[in-house]
Amino acid sequence: MCKIYFDKCIKLAKEKNKKLMVIGDPCVGSGLICSRNIFYSHGDVTIDLFGCNQCDKMDINNISSWKKFKSNEYVVFETATLSFSKDINRVLREIKRISGGDFYSTGGTRSLTWILFGHKLYSKNYPENIKLCIYPYTQNKKNFMIYDIYQHKFRYIQFK
Repeated sequence: MCKIYFDKCIKLAKEKNKKLMVIGDPCVGSGLICSRNIFYSHGDVTIDLFGCNQCDKMDINNISSWKKFKSNEYVVFETATLSFSKDINRVLREIKRISGGDFYSTGGTRSLTWILFGHKLYSKNYPENIKLCIYPYTQNKKNFMIYDIYQHKFRYIQFK
């Protein structure tokens, strides 16, 4: 799914004359199959908290840092980094603003393994464990689906 969504984002960015923004470091990533430049690479802008030297080292939770990106200028490709959101609603509002709705998320943290214990191991560098399991999202969907690990419930956030 990672490769399919990334290719769609590249094509969409060209069609709409937008820049490609990648959220999550393709060089380092989590070390899992959907990283390390296998299925996606850097965009015109790549955001990751602990990214490589090509990344804009930005915490997605710092809402003021999103303000440097212009509205409706990007096609956004996300690789489960949103699992670290402290306020997913606010982060998604910023993604919607800068993408104009041109947004794809590979999900990647939606399995039972993640829900039971994987969320505790995802990133030893990040100050907290992930709180959310992210499900794939394409620009054709109305809602962004997450599973809140600590509240043990699914949530649907309207994106369109």
